[in-house]
Amino acid sequence: MGVGVVSLVYARTQAVHARRQADAAHLSGTLAVQRDMTDRVTQARLDMISDANFMAEYIKANPGLHEIFHDQAMLRTGTVMRNIIDGLQDIYFLRKRGIVEDHHWRNWSTAFVPLAHIATMRVVYDYAVRRGALDPEFARFMEPLFDDRPLGDPKLS
Repeated sequence: MGVGVVSLVYARTQAVHARRQADAAHLSGTLAVQRDMTDRVTQARLDMISDANFMAEYIKANPGLHEIFHDQAMLRTGTVMRNIIDGLQDIYFLRKRGIVEDHHWRNWSTAFVPLAHIATMRVVYDYAVRRGALDPEFARFMEPLFDDRPLGDPKLS
């Protein structure tokens, strides 16, 4: 009987570990796919700003952007800023899921503080929020930063 109980405990322990490994493999695959998709979006943005005709059509189709992105250099700047915001949004949700460690979170969240003081960064951020390109939860999370208040930690919320 004792051997049977030990065998059941062992089997249960093995099943738990197998499940954890399967979950980790699934998460790893999901993160890889998401990273690949983010790379595709980034590449599409880079392609857009390197093509003067496409850029002109984009600005023409979005008249509110002309004051800021009046030339290719400024559109490149805005694209870099948007990629940074997207990166912070990604790291926010990874942190919330408990995937991002403390040192990575500090690095990302504090690196954005001086960028929030750039007027164009706020314009790029607001434009992304208005278009619904950023998750509303993340947008609410970021607001204190633009008001010179510190960001919280999504892992603790």
